[in-house]
Amino acid sequence: MKPQALGQVLNERDDGRCPDGDSGTLRAPQATAQAVASLSPTPALRNRLSLLLFVATCLWFWEPLYELWLFALREESFSHIVLIPCISGYLLVVKRDSILGSDQWSPALGLILLLIGALAHWSTGSQVWTPDHLATTIGTLVVLWWGIFLLSFGVTCFRQNVFALVFLVLMVPLPTATLSILVGFLQQSSAEAAAMCFAMLDIPVFRQGLVFHLSHLTIHVAEECSGIRSFLSLLVTGLLGGHWFLKLGWTKTVLVVLVVPLAIIKNAFRIVGLALLANYVDQTYVTNSLLHRAGGIPLFVLALVSMTGLVWVLRRCERRAVSRVGLASG
Repeated sequence: MKPQALGQVLNERDDGRCPDGDSGTLRAPQATAQAVASLSPTPALRNRLSLLLFVATCLWFWEPLYELWLFALREESFSHIVLIPCISGYLLVVKRDSILGSDQWSPALGLILLLIGALAHWSTGSQVWTPDHLATTIGTLVVLWWGIFLLSFGVTCFRQNVFALVFLVLMVPLPTATLSILVGFLQQSSAEAAAMCFAMLDIPVFRQGLVFHLSHLTIHVAEECSGIRSFLSLLVTGLLGGHWFLKLGWTKTVLVVLVVPLAIIKNAFRIVGLALLANYVDQTYVTNSLLHRAGGIPLFVLALVSMTGLVWVLRRCERRAVSRVGLASG
């Protein structure tokens, strides 16, 4: 072989081609990458797999899901639970084109979450459906759904739909200990706010903790008066309002944080209003009256109007922040 021909052969081998000049032969790393890609299931197959796994988990958890439905209908404080999967489903359906068209999947992370969820469910065993056991079981179901999503659509798609997926956590009933702490906080805070309202109105009141002694009436801010139901409803509304109408993380956080004082003030107004009507008009206002049973509805609507105003203010703050960033970068 001539030196020139030998040099040509060596150059062809360095370029990943065969000595006979077949330039269509791929290098080994490229061939390996294509082989791995060929093992990945098609989007259509992954979509069918995700639907099959979702239906399977719903059938597997049919009893706790039914108990959750009964629990939400029985406990007024958790009546919002039945709406949570519907809202999350709607948010995912809106982005169905990008989700179903995803060309990625995460089998490792997905299978890990599925394994954790399955083991957690098997470890709980069959017990009486107490609120705590129901919370653990539904939390396990949410983890399984996250695993299915990661397995079928990948990490990038999960990040793009993280709000809808994390929003599912709100369908988990609060554990008894957590609920007790939250109710106690709202109960005490509502009593403090009611005392401030009495002072601002110059109403003579003698207070002993959660008990208020008026001139003709004594009222007690009981757990039923904590406003836990309206607080959770306002929290859900605040999260959705921030997701739909706000863009920056800090404005969304501010809106959710302001839900706490808004719910406390709303509940304090209800307590003070009923107490004054019962003390100066008729004591049945706090015992057996339509205003006592449904008086929180107009105040809840007023709280929603206030939240709408907060969203408007925060949107203006966002525009100013964006304009300042644009001026600074310019």
